[in-house]
Amino acid sequence: MRITDKHEAFYREHGYAIVENFCTPSELQDALQNFDKVMPGWVDFANNPSGPKPRYYDKPFPDQRGIPHFPYPENALNDLTFHPELRRFATLMGDGEEMYCEQSHLSYKASGQRDFEQAMHMDYSNHSLAYPPDVPKYWQTAYLYYFTDVTLESGPTAVCSKQHYPERILVPPYHTRESRPEIYDHEVKVTCPAGSLLIYGMRTFHRGTAITGDNHGRLGMFVTYAPKACRWMGIVGWPVSAGKREFRDWIEQASVEDRTAIGFPEPGHDYWTQETLDGVAGRYPGMDMTPYEMQK
Repeated sequence: MRITDKHEAFYREHGYAIVENFCTPSELQDALQNFDKVMPGWVDFANNPSGPKPRYYDKPFPDQRGIPHFPYPENALNDLTFHPELRRFATLMGDGEEMYCEQSHLSYKASGQRDFEQAMHMDYSNHSLAYPPDVPKYWQTAYLYYFTDVTLESGPTAVCSKQHYPERILVPPYHTRESRPEIYDHEVKVTCPAGSLLIYGMRTFHRGTAITGDNHGRLGMFVTYAPKACRWMGIVGWPVSAGKREFRDWIEQASVEDRTAIGFPEPGHDYWTQETLDGVAGRYPGMDMTPYEMQK
């Protein structure tokens, strides 16, 4: 297991964990090549922001929320989105609840692009319509892959252990340095080698920090898993992307488990009738319908 018992114990105590070198060297290389396919020029620019500015340096990407989202062309980033360790750990933290992937988008930032300094916040404000209770069956687990080295100068994520905000109700989900100085005083800036992974929860205070200096960049990918039964959770709605060729291609070649992980009806679900089997087959002609037919 790449996410070890020590990571789990630290996560339970502090609300976050850092898994250094989560990706193998080949996974990291493939991820960067795939990143360059999605965002041409950004891999080179992140390594040397003194060079020519790449596309989408100062304008939003034409996708949900102006950010590149799953599915990605080629497979490396899709495979990391559905890495079995992410699903295993989210299920473990969720007390065995079935999980679905509710987020996968790329992160790209570099010197001179803009000010990345944020206030301390919790992500439940835009990942849930409700409130995240301290009950494992309702836990969402967020992951941030780092595809480039993270130094103190390259805008590291800052996190604060939940030991410093033990109150029962965590409202509001954000604080300025003036309103809650102790969570800034106790923040830890995540510096780590490329290929590492930050894990945190919806009840974890964290923030982006400013890139300092003139020659720093950072590339990554956010992935979040949520309990499948909790339809009030999720930062994006995958159906809005379902009309894209890349999405149709992914659906057709994905495993049953990966389809289920984004909310697609699983084999044996009451949804499957002859009408829906024929309809899905018509919409995704390259998809093997056998697993869904076998359950009827």
